[in-house]
Amino acid sequence: MKKLKLYSRIECPLCEYAEELLIENGIAYEVVDIDDSEELIKSYHVRIPVIANDQTELNWPFSAEQATELCNG
Repeated sequence: MKKLKLYSRIECPLCEYAEELLIENGIAYEVVDIDDSEELIKSYHVRIPVIANDQTELNWPFSAEQATELCNG
């Protein structure tokens, strides 16, 4: 099972909801704060929360099942 990246930002209610979904379903992830990089802001500003493995990204809304598949893929 791979660890996902959760592209997020502070004070983003949808990002907090996505993080809760990952925690409740035991899905390993690390948070990437898009505000740490101009490049990340340009890529993800209107798309967050986004989860990603090394090959694929899923924009919100995503389900626990989709996140699990992404983790296993």
